[in-house]
Amino acid sequence: MRRAGALTWATPFALDLPLAGRPLDPGHEPLRKCISFGGYGPLTVPDGHPNDYRLHGNREYIRDLSGTRWVKLWVSWAHLQQELAPASRAESWAQLNSAPAGEAALRRLDRQLRAVNEDAARVGGMGAIVTIYQEYPTWASGAREDDPARAGKPLNARVPSDLGPDSPWAWFVEHLIARYRPGVAPNPGGPEPGPPGATATAFGNPDGAYVDALEVCNEPNYLLWPQAGMADAAGAMIETASALAAAHGGPAILAPATSDFPDHPHETAGATDWLTFSERVLARLERFRPSGAIAVGWSHHNYADVSEEVSGPQSRARRVAALLHRRNWRGGGDRRLWLTEGGFDMHPNQAGLDSRLAQARKLERSFAEMSAEAEPFMWTQHTISDVITNDFKSGLRDEFVPGAGPGAPRPAWDTWARLPGSASA
Repeated sequence: MRRAGALTWATPFALDLPLAGRPLDPGHEPLRKCISFGGYGPLTVPDGHPNDYRLHGNREYIRDLSGTRWVKLWVSWAHLQQELAPASRAESWAQLNSAPAGEAALRRLDRQLRAVNEDAARVGGMGAIVTIYQEYPTWASGAREDDPARAGKPLNARVPSDLGPDSPWAWFVEHLIARYRPGVAPNPGGPEPGPPGATATAFGNPDGAYVDALEVCNEPNYLLWPQAGMADAAGAMIETASALAAAHGGPAILAPATSDFPDHPHETAGATDWLTFSERVLARLERFRPSGAIAVGWSHHNYADVSEEVSGPQSRARRVAALLHRRNWRGGGDRRLWLTEGGFDMHPNQAGLDSRLAQARKLERSFAEMSAEAEPFMWTQHTISDVITNDFKSGLRDEFVPGAGPGAPRPAWDTWARLPGSASA
């Protein structure tokens, strides 16, 4: 499957869609363009996954053709540690270096991140984000099939019961921080913890890969359960992760990665609207200040704004930025808004020309709208290639076909490449 099929960089459609929104202030720094690689699938297979940064032309498109300067990869705690509940921090870290079941799946993430790091040196700056997927070992949450708060969600979407600094969740987050701390030399054995309350005795990973930011949750207001108390849980994740990052010298922490669906007012057993949830997390963190020099960026998803082509003060992203100002959010001095997922879902009409052209137009319009604002730091396109097993079709290419390779580029492929993003991370 590796590099299978011919890589074609042109699309059959030449679009010339005018940029929407207000003209940019000449002194205003352009948005950072980021591509999210759709999930932790590359950690589950030895090679060839369509969302592997290194394969199928993904790397060349990002680095050389599209001016994309941030890459978002994924990791799942449930995938790595569902097999065994560690009894201590030391046992957890030792297991993670080889988990699951001796596969050493994090080595696949190491290699992808190292490729991003090498490309950063080549083009003069790229940034890497790792996001923790919305799955948790059921032993960490006590999830039960008959729990009425489940609201139809997967068992492993139940948030861990303990999010404190000496919890199994914190051991996992701390391992990622120690493994991918910037500026650390390659370490063949992977990170090793020091005594409780102390920093690691060994940092790094065999490839010397590092991340610039760790996003510690994903759409907790929509994908996780129980929704009652979820804002407090997200706040606890931010507090714990930022303290651990400060103790180890980085990286930056991103959260809460709020879904912009559903809209306000909406609060059920299954979901909390983005505005209510954001307000509650900010209230929980009213006195929070990051430790040391670690920045904590506020992350938000903007699918609904893109799909509906909402602009002006009523856009959800602008209203979140205004809320951060109103509540005096301080994340290491950074009040910028990180839009860490977005795009247009064409399902079930992804094959239709009208839908494909609409995708390109909507991406361009939303990017221009956010470029006109001072607050947004980043705009993220969710996926390059769609996969057959997922009904969400927001990729820049048609479905990846196992055994054949990437699908044809959609009109949005060229549109994304032309968007005027920042030249550096």
